[in-house]
Amino acid sequence: MKEKRSIGDLQADRARARRPFSLPDLMASADAPPFLKSLDPDFVQKLLQGAALPWGDEGLYPEAARLIAAVQHSEEGQRLCLEADIRQIHELQEKGEDHLFRSPLGCVEAVFPVRLRGLAVHCVWSGKMRDRPFSEEEKKLVAALSGQPPSEMEALVAAVPVLTRSQIERTLAFCRRLRDSLEQALDLQLRVAELTQQLLQSERTQSVGTLSGGVAHHFNNLLSVILGYSSFVVNRESLSREAAAALHKIAEAAQRGRRLTEEILAFLGSESEEVKPCGVHDTLRQVLSLLESQTGTAIRVRTRLEAKRDIVLSVPSSIHQIVFNLLTHAIDSMPGGGWMEVSTSNMKIEDEVGAREFLQLDVVDLVDPGLAGPRAAPAGGARKSLKLSSAYGMVGRLEGSMVISEEGEAGSRVRVLLPVIVPGRAPPAETKTARRLTPRLIWVVDDDPIFREMCRQVLSDSGHTVKELDSGPVFRERWREEGPRPDLIILDFSMPECNGLQLCEWLKAEGATVPVILVSGFAATQPDIRKALRLKRTYFLQKPFSFREMIDVVTVALGETLIGE
Repeated sequence: MKEKRSIGDLQADRARARRPFSLPDLMASADAPPFLKSLDPDFVQKLLQGAALPWGDEGLYPEAARLIAAVQHSEEGQRLCLEADIRQIHELQEKGEDHLFRSPLGCVEAVFPVRLRGLAVHCVWSGKMRDRPFSEEEKKLVAALSGQPPSEMEALVAAVPVLTRSQIERTLAFCRRLRDSLEQALDLQLRVAELTQQLLQSERTQSVGTLSGGVAHHFNNLLSVILGYSSFVVNRESLSREAAAALHKIAEAAQRGRRLTEEILAFLGSESEEVKPCGVHDTLRQVLSLLESQTGTAIRVRTRLEAKRDIVLSVPSSIHQIVFNLLTHAIDSMPGGGWMEVSTSNMKIEDEVGAREFLQLDVVDLVDPGLAGPRAAPAGGARKSLKLSSAYGMVGRLEGSMVISEEGEAGSRVRVLLPVIVPGRAPPAETKTARRLTPRLIWVVDDDPIFREMCRQVLSDSGHTVKELDSGPVFRERWREEGPRPDLIILDFSMPECNGLQLCEWLKAEGATVPVILVSGFAATQPDIRKALRLKRTYFLQKPFSFREMIDVVTVALGETLIGE
């Protein structure tokens, strides 16, 4: 004879069986799917009202619930109800869909799984219902299990409503609508959580971009000093061969640093960039250089840049973003290593406009079986598709096209077509010569004393007189004093108290006609710099710069360069 299980064991079994269908319990478990961890627990508790049923433990029909409660006054009644509940949950797990159960007391109950991202995370229970009157055998069972006097038992039984088929169908339809509403509410809350995370990530990315721009700006200040001094000293005839060679290496390293900061600033772009001819090959080389740390030795890169024409009319940051998204998508597709092939060519296409020439850019990722085995589906698929979607939109705005195809089982190919500029015959080169600079008084306004000192050394060596000022307010004060005015102003654009645009506009209001050279680590496309350059006799020198570049811009600003002599 089979030994009866204790009530405690049965209650524990029911709790364990129900746990996979209780969203609060699922969220609290250590092995919960990651997307459940992003749900707001307070929202979930309020949505489900902290109970197994959204309308309370009694279900839709409290009279039937009171009858079941009375039956459970006896140990045998508790055991009967617990065993029925456990069978009910096991059937639900097997079927995995909406289900209608019949209990030993003749009641029926419907269960509707609530699904989120394909996973059943909760259930809507209709509560116990009757679809036919109690039989005499059922009444005797209720009386035996509840221990109620016959009169009270009859009252309990009589209070339970008997539903018609149409009433049960309406009840089930109501429960399904409630289940659907819960699914929609949970899905929307999950989307809100994901969008919030994306917003936070976007804000972090924006902050990193702002920080990168600031770091590049200050790094350019240091490179300007290194490059200026080294190029200044290397022209000395008294240097030994070893010293000259060492200075050349210092200058070359500074030039490489300048190219790196230019790539960073170009990638960050500007809020108000202008459309201009952009070289795709140069952008590919720059971005590949930036991504060297991500490719490492596991991903080998092959490039075949064979296009004769690669100039595209675009905002520069758009070309950088398209190339960056394509290359990082390929890298993300090979988490275990492989080959990335980047190639370009030209092709002509006939359309309603006529024959046009396009740049064809192919980026292929190929998993190396010797390195990574079969092609894996890396994490972050949503981020990967977002990269390609973003690139697709930018390519479309440039009147191009993008196609994604599979390269067998081992890789994929992204092909981008962009219309190129077909240049006409190049104009004959003009001869430029420069007269010797007449010594002038030059004011250098910069909050960096090392940079001011470097400018003084370089300009003094060319015969100029240099006055150093460390801020905008000091500059204004000295300008209004009695004494000689400068023939040229070299002005740091990004000083803390007032920037170059403000000082240029102040000089204009003062009626000054002195030429101004704006110096900045940011490009000339930066909105405020571009606005300042619209003013008369305003020039621009991007940090870092060499001794010769500085002298050339000073020459132009002072009007000493003659063209075509």
